[in-house]
Amino acid sequence: MKKILDKRKMTEADWQAYRETQEGIGGSDIATILGVNKYKSKFTLWLEMTGQKAKDKVEGEAVEWGNLLEPVIREKFKRATGFKVFQNNFVLQHDKLDWMVANIDGEVIDPYFDGRGILEIKTTNERNKKDWEEGCPINYMAQVQWYLAVTGYNYAYIAVLIGGSTFKYFLIERDDYLIDSMIKQAQDFLNMVKKRIPPEIGGSKSETEWLAQTFPEAVEEEMTIPTYIESLAEEYVGLQEEIKKMSARSDEIKNQIKLEGKEFKILQGNSVRIKMGTITRVSFDSKMFALEYPELYTQYKTKVSSYRGFDVTLL
Repeated sequence: MKKILDKRKMTEADWQAYRETQEGIGGSDIATILGVNKYKSKFTLWLEMTGQKAKDKVEGEAVEWGNLLEPVIREKFKRATGFKVFQNNFVLQHDKLDWMVANIDGEVIDPYFDGRGILEIKTTNERNKKDWEEGCPINYMAQVQWYLAVTGYNYAYIAVLIGGSTFKYFLIERDDYLIDSMIKQAQDFLNMVKKRIPPEIGGSKSETEWLAQTFPEAVEEEMTIPTYIESLAEEYVGLQEEIKKMSARSDEIKNQIKLEGKEFKILQGNSVRIKMGTITRVSFDSKMFALEYPELYTQYKTKVSSYRGFDVTLL
């Protein structure tokens, strides 16, 4: 492996600027390419790497706390295992495939193995506790295997602090069969980026927002669509009918429970707890306000948004 960037003197702004220009495939990228990253789709990553969408900034309170707690978790892991632990301050690159990069949190020496391994540090909230009950989440498994591929190391540890109070760590051993598959899929994806061939779009929020921003208005009147789009439209209509049936059944069940519960706030069973407290919503009558104060309404009226409609009719 090669060291291609020293992070020790970089500010947060420097790091964000580097991320904007980085062209290689990193740990979170490979999880996205494999379809196991619940925070980003393959199509969104393709948009970013073809310059059609700015990369999302890695920021916010959760990220800030993660950075602050990283040294604490590293020290906790060191005490819990007795292993030698080292901080890694470099962005790393594969010896032969320069598009394979890694940004690891640290390195560890486990006497059971030959040489060094990787230490990856995570923080998460209590809501995600179940994700860590049987092991580490699959997206982090993919991330660590990618780091093992870049470094050439044979093992890694993932240390996690859950909800600020529960500490766990997991051993991940190198899987060359998986790594070969990951590299092949990453190469295929980079080829799609180079040739600007998009992967199949999904239904994530980021993809929906990109479509709305890129094609905000209908300009052309009509186009003839291929048969596979017709099939998708027919499937869409069928799904909408299923949703209506499921929604009707859902409302039916809700009303049956409400009738049984009557005026009670809490319904307690052996396996469920149902809350039926009073919720008060305050709304603003904009139509009445416009009638009684037309000048003020005109003064403060703004265009919130416009969007493209979507209606399918079977012929």
